[in-house]
Amino acid sequence: MKITSILLFISGVIFTIYCVTYFNPRINAADSDPMTVNPSGGVVAEWPIFIGIILIFVGSVFFYISQTEKK
Repeated sequence: MKITSILLFISGVIFTIYCVTYFNPRINAADSDPMTVNPSGGVVAEWPIFIGIILIFVGSVFFYISQTEKK
């Protein structure tokens, strides 16, 4: 579980950095919702960054649990 938590945490950090640099925020004037624009010009939702944050959180929780469980 310790190795899995470290892998989840590292993949979450990588995924978050990738999403922050890959998707550029753009404010949509029609519905005033922040959307992101990918490099090809398509408008997509901002959900990918939340996946990275969730992976970091789950990896941290698993690591904490693996450190505190009794052997």
